[in-house]
Amino acid sequence: MSTWSVPSRLRCCLLLVVCADVPAVLGSDDEVCPADAPCASSRSAGEGIAAQGEYYWPQGKGHPRHYGQSPYSFGGASCNLSANLRWSWQHPDGRYNTIITGKPLIDNERNIYISSLDGIHKFDIDGRALWTWSVSNYTETRNVPNNPAIMDGRLYNCLTTGELFALSMETGELLWEVKASEQGIGEDTAFVTATRGIVLLDVDPPQPGGSLSDRQNNRIVAFNSSDGSELWDFMPDVGVWNFLPHFPDDGTAVFQTWNGGAYRLNLSDGTPIWSQGVDSNVDGWTDGGPALGPNGLFYTTRSEATMEKSPFSEAGSGGLAAYRVSDGELVWNRSGLEQGIYTYPVVGRLAEGAPLSVVTGVGSLAFFPLQIQFIIFGALPGAMVGFLIGMFWALCKCRGMSPQATMCAFLLRPLVAAAVCALLGSVAVVPFLKGAYPYSVQAFDAETGEPQWRVELPTWRWYCAAGDEEGLATRRKNGHRQLCLPPASSYMTLDAQGAIYFGHLDGRLYRIKDWNGDGRIDAGTEVCAFEAGSGFLTGGPSIAPGVLAVASCDTLYVFGDA
Repeated sequence: MSTWSVPSRLRCCLLLVVCADVPAVLGSDDEVCPADAPCASSRSAGEGIAAQGEYYWPQGKGHPRHYGQSPYSFGGASCNLSANLRWSWQHPDGRYNTIITGKPLIDNERNIYISSLDGIHKFDIDGRALWTWSVSNYTETRNVPNNPAIMDGRLYNCLTTGELFALSMETGELLWEVKASEQGIGEDTAFVTATRGIVLLDVDPPQPGGSLSDRQNNRIVAFNSSDGSELWDFMPDVGVWNFLPHFPDDGTAVFQTWNGGAYRLNLSDGTPIWSQGVDSNVDGWTDGGPALGPNGLFYTTRSEATMEKSPFSEAGSGGLAAYRVSDGELVWNRSGLEQGIYTYPVVGRLAEGAPLSVVTGVGSLAFFPLQIQFIIFGALPGAMVGFLIGMFWALCKCRGMSPQATMCAFLLRPLVAAAVCALLGSVAVVPFLKGAYPYSVQAFDAETGEPQWRVELPTWRWYCAAGDEEGLATRRKNGHRQLCLPPASSYMTLDAQGAIYFGHLDGRLYRIKDWNGDGRIDAGTEVCAFEAGSGFLTGGPSIAPGVLAVASCDTLYVFGDA
């Protein structure tokens, strides 16, 4: 989002591993599922997960059979998450020497995988590093921007220079790498998602030029996950951002555009089945994404603000819509939320026997660190005004002076005036900068959209997300990406007891649960927080038996049940 070296929201990257109904692509144990017909082997949420060698948390939002939900519980009513911290990891050269872009995946042995700008890392359950795969020729413009996925012994991810690659989960060895796009892959924090053997990649970011809102990836391409060969491509009418498709287990995929429209594609050849709310003339942008419910509804998020206005107080309101997966019909639309939605909701039951709920965060993005805003809004405008004042000053005072004195005046006075006005501008602009970011978590009836409860988080009172100010000097010195620029919060994860976990731009990992069942959330007793000190990118907490893993922009945290 920055013209310095912060490509996080200015370019798009999408990597999705999906299934085609192409027998040659499928593994020997895979079942071909025709579009619009569920697989005969479909199981209910959580049933048999990992029992047959499946992975506990194989991709963004977990397992495709129960997105955003875990069949396992973590923790109890105690509000001391710090007591459950087992270990953490930061870059060996220091906390701010990389940005963790891909959040924890957990395999069937509870090994943990993350991606950072400079590579892929695997740890065992006790925090021992098992292997690291490093990006060759790692630079600001050649790095790993996406959340990875694991499937059939392989880990998938991409590079901003346009390569799609697969690693051995066992050894970290590069199995194959293909050029997915000659134009490269954008650097938002999208997801690789894997199911039964294909890779969809959002590629071809536009060349420089045009307005900020025009800078979006334009093409989704499908690849064979066995060897990276291209299968098909699709160009949506509106771009995608932090793309996370969902799979209804019927041979199709559903995803949303960055302004809240929805698509459903046939995975066998990429043909669209339906689209709703897709209009390139509609303003709005979110770096959040959708959710798929077990009730056959697909939920999209939106903000009426454009990308340029998303961090500011005048940003538009938000909305949440539910579409029927089978035919794309709009079931309900909740508009007019007080702020935009810049996160991914979760759908599930918040207590035993409770109706389905869809829970989302509502609140804007944070902006650049204060020292950068000083330059953009204070020092640069002040210096330009000061330079003009200095020129006028020199013209007025130089009459009758010697040529040497005139030259000296024309050189010095504009510079002095520019320096003074730059300093004054930096001070004067502070009251006009946004330094407070309120945020609420709201639950709605998943079938009707009617509100159920809401709770306000403590307002974050600083000018940027936690960690971006603190890490700027180190990252700038390294010459790599300078800012994390996280969304308002990571995606939300729901455990088996109905507790909601997510990371927020204020640098805290939150857990919310209506423990007493009174239908509301007590902010004092039912909202717990762990101080991580930095914001969180799109990937949220991952849960396996006895384990909760989450990564902020700079640190991997692994918690264990007592």
